[in-house]
This record gives sequence, structure tokens and C-alpha cells, in this order.
Amino acid sequence: MGLAFWSGQTLILGANTFPITATTKVGNTWLHFLGGDEAPPVDATVKLVVDAPRRHAIERHHTVTHILHWALHEVVSKDATQKGSSVTPDKLTFDFNSAALTPPQLADIERLVNERIVANDPVSWSEVPYVEAKANNGIMALFGEKYGDLVRVVQVGGQPHKLDGWSMELCGGTHTRHTGEIGLFRLVGEGAVAAGVRRIEAIAGLEAYNAAKADADLLKLLAGKVSAQGAADLEKKLDQILTQQKELEKALKSAQQREASGKAKDLLATAANNVLIANLGDVDADYAMAVNDALKSQFTGIIVLAATGGGNVTLMATVGKDHQSKVQAGKIIQTIAPIVGGKGGGKPDFARGGGKDVSKVDAALAEARKLIG
Repeated sequence: MGLAFWSGQTLILGANTFPITATTKVGNTWLHFLGGDEAPPVDATVKLVVDAPRRHAIERHHTVTHILHWALHEVVSKDATQKGSSVTPDKLTFDFNSAALTPPQLADIERLVNERIVANDPVSWSEVPYVEAKANNGIMALFGEKYGDLVRVVQVGGQPHKLDGWSMELCGGTHTRHTGEIGLFRLVGEGAVAAGVRRIEAIAGLEAYNAAKADADLLKLLAGKVSAQGAADLEKKLDQILTQQKELEKALKSAQQREASGKAKDLLATAANNVLIANLGDVDADYAMAVNDALKSQFTGIIVLAATGGGNVTLMATVGKDHQSKVQAGKIIQTIAPIVGGKGGGKPDFARGGGKDVSKVDAALAEARKLIG
């Protein structure tokens, strides 16, 4: 028995409709499964209605999958072998063996596919003996698939039914009649799904149009937020904002260093017996490091600092060369970091760590004082 799938069809008998929930093939017979508890009477003549918009969307994604396969061989390698694919009304996925594709390769693939679409080449299909198809090097078949004596070849380009197209694959699915019916094609993702296997995700037709429109609307929205005169002016405005941000960050860093120097001066007054231990409070790790650097230039003893900015604990220890025989910075941090629910370590002269439990900072610093002695 073949795999079942939802066909998007409905049976109609007079005023009654019977949705088809699944379709599967048993031998040469197609079975249609109906939803609900009722069914048409035996021998009744019914009308079969296909969800045309859904079917056409599948056709677009299926035909463009063949074109994508061809483009992949053109851009990457003919050794990029198909490992699986999925076609729905919303998108397509295509799995293949390859290394990760580069941005230029992805751009070339997308361009080639769209070039073949606008060429509006014919799409045709023919049933031929399997031995004949197998002998034709231009016809691709999936490795491991089982085929009957007759196979269906879907051909894109060339003369219809002449098996001279630029894309020819054994396929039993539904397709467009010309490539131009696909409309627009867009790649939306490429990544690994298994060792040595990559997956491309793409959209075509109305789905691609909707995505393009969403991108255009987003650009318009962003342009408005930065007071740009339309999308064309957006890049210039963003460059200006990024330049201003860099200038502000530079000014902030200078101010932070000045403040850290002042804080270090105040802390020096609290040092005793070549030991300086302090809780800097709600400041970030960069500020704590700036204070530490300012202290090192004036104090050669043992420094242990803590900061609790952003709800996280930052710990750092600095031990001057003359005191490393007594205690090492790495040992201090390794001992006190677990108290705040974290870890850390480093070299004899400097180490840092952190944790999440802000309430235990003073306890950690008290342990550092006991360790130093």
C-alpha cells in the first residue's frame, strides 16, 4: 500500500458534499477516504471537485523543485544528490548531500531558477519503459526507489514529450504546464538536517509574492522609524545612526573610565594589610573591570571585587606578584564562585567568575577574606 495523503478534493452528490480526508493507492487502484459517518450510496454517480487554488500552489512548488534540483547541479555539483523533498501549498523543502552552501552559491541558484521561470519553458510528462528511461543519462531517478515497467518522466524545456529537456526526472506528481506559471521563486533557508545532508526551504508563486510584500512593508516601517525618505534613503540613515552609536559608546566608555578611576581612588582608602575587598553593587562587568584596572595601577596587593548588575554576579580577583606565594587569584575565585551559584577560575595573578545568587555576594566576599587571612 502506498502512503496516504490529503488530496484537497470533495465528492458532491446533489446537495450533499463529502470531504475526502485521505487518498492512497493499492496496486493500480486509488482509494479515497471520506470524513464523517455518511457516504454516497453504492453505484451512485458523484462529482469530484478539486480545490483548484491549493492544487495550483502545489503544482508551482513541485515544478520549481525540479528546477531547483537542476540549478543545484549547475551551481554546486552534479554529485549533490537528492535525499528527500516535501511539497505543500505553502512551501517546498529539498534535502541533498553537500557541504554548506555559500551566500554567492545561494544567490546564483535563486537567480538561475527565476531565469528559467521567466523563460516560460514548457513542462510535459510522458510514460516510457523503465529500461528506456534508465538508459537515458539525462533522466534523473531517485536512488533506492522501486519503479514498475512503465515510468512517468517529467520534462522541463525542450520539445514536449521528446525527452530532450534541460530537466528530466522520474516523477508521479502534479505540475504546471509552463514554468512561467510558477511566478516568483525565493529561497528562505538553507541548513543542516543530518551529517552531510543539507536542506533548502523555498517558496514560489503567491507565497513568494506575500513574502516579498512583507519585506517591502517592513522596509517602509523601518524607514518611518528612522525618519528616512523611503526605503532608498534607509541605508544612509542607518549608517548615520550607527556612527552616532559608536560615538556615544566611545563617550560612555570614557565617562565610565573616569568614574571608575574615581571609585578606585575611594576604595584605596579602605584597603588594609595589602587587601582590598569590595562589593561595587549594581554595576556591570565592564565597569567592575575598569575599577579593577584602575586599582592595579596604584595597588600591588590583593584585590577582590564583586558586582551585581543585571541580576547577575560578577567576581574578580587580582593578586600582586609579591603575594602569590600566600594566595592565588584562581584559587580565590574557585572557592567563592560556588557560594553565589556559579563557577570561575584563572591564573595566579588574575581570575574571574560569576553566578546567579545576588543575595550571597557578601557571604562570598567574607569567605574570600577568610581565605586570604
